[in-house]
Amino acid sequence: MKCDDDTFVRVDAVFNDTKKMPEVRRLYIGYINYYHKPLRYGKWAAAFEDWPEEDYLPYANGPGYILSSDSTLYSIRTFFLIRGCLGQITHKLSMFKMEDVSMGMWVEQFNSSKPVVYVHSLKFCQFGCIEDYCTAHYQSPRQIMCMWTKLQSQGRPQCCNMRR
Repeated sequence: MKCDDDTFVRVDAVFNDTKKMPEVRRLYIGYINYYHKPLRYGKWAAAFEDWPEEDYLPYANGPGYILSSDSTLYSIRTFFLIRGCLGQITHKLSMFKMEDVSMGMWVEQFNSSKPVVYVHSLKFCQFGCIEDYCTAHYQSPRQIMCMWTKLQSQGRPQCCNMRR
């Protein structure tokens, strides 16, 4: 699993939800963006030269997603192809300015040879905290401590909506 440092992860919920997944080796689980259009202005802008297509390939939002080990190993091995006795590194997969979009590109390349099951889940919240979450994004250290305390003391997930 990959997550941002401002994301609270309910590891128990992630394990329970992944146990319910179909018996396949190749999984990509998260809040999957399908047909997401690139922004052309602002912090997350993609220039036409970098991404001329109208839509990105499907990708899971960066705050938190799960990628099966075979897909992960494929991405690492393919991205860092080491050639020659001097250990020169050749990058076969391209790195995009947003890691989550890059991962979507890499998974799609892996998917073309070995089918990957995409699982879209609203529980991988990208915009804050929702009831029965697996991940809650944009949480301050104080909010993360509050969420952990509530989870431990009450035995159920609860958001901590407080000022940062």
